[in-house]
Amino acid sequence: MSDTKRAPAFQFYPADFIADTTDMTAEEVGGYIRLLCHQWLTGSIPNDNERVARIAGLMGVPSVCYCVTKFVLCDDGTLRNSRLEQVRANQEAFRAKKTAAGLNGSTKRWSKCQTDSTTIVDPSLCHSTPIVLPLANTIANDSSLSLSSIKDNTDAPKSPRVRFQKPTVDELTTEAIKIGLPVTEVDKFFNYYESIGWKIGRNSMKSWPHTMKNWLARLETTTAVALKSNKEIDWRDSL
Repeated sequence: MSDTKRAPAFQFYPADFIADTTDMTAEEVGGYIRLLCHQWLTGSIPNDNERVARIAGLMGVPSVCYCVTKFVLCDDGTLRNSRLEQVRANQEAFRAKKTAAGLNGSTKRWSKCQTDSTTIVDPSLCHSTPIVLPLANTIANDSSLSLSSIKDNTDAPKSPRVRFQKPTVDELTTEAIKIGLPVTEVDKFFNYYESIGWKIGRNSMKSWPHTMKNWLARLETTTAVALKSNKEIDWRDSL
């Protein structure tokens, strides 16, 4: 008998039980089942017909002796059903196998957690998904990086957004001379965009120097077209 804690239940095989009790009366079958349950819970039944009769509930019934024939006398002086003990042994072997598999699985998972340098894992939760910290490992593997340098970059103030400043006529004249735009176009440029609120379509203008260069490009294009057709064309009609 094993010293381990006994399981509260055992497997019941109907086909084998029916074959083993075909020559027993219903009363004897009931007594036989009670004896099996007693053996499962206590480990054996006593080698005493009177006590066995009380356990089986067959007091005064001669057939109790027939039930006892289903049990064998063991070295410790008690009676046991061999098939039931085989069921018990199979249960204990299965539990031992599952326990060993669980311990081996835990050991393997814990070993993997220890050898994986890219993770930080709580040993009690090593069956869970590891928490991967690639940034921390990058810093550890690259001596040129440090937490302070990363913090400095993170805390660096963002460049303030430059708001559009409407140009003066003098600024426009200076820029026109610089890019080759006729000075006579400066007033036209200023008056046109002043009238529409210095916008490009529906959006506010961001850079008037670039807009002036576009003005020059359109002027040159329309001038070339006008020369070919001998017709004066105001390119601003296309804006």
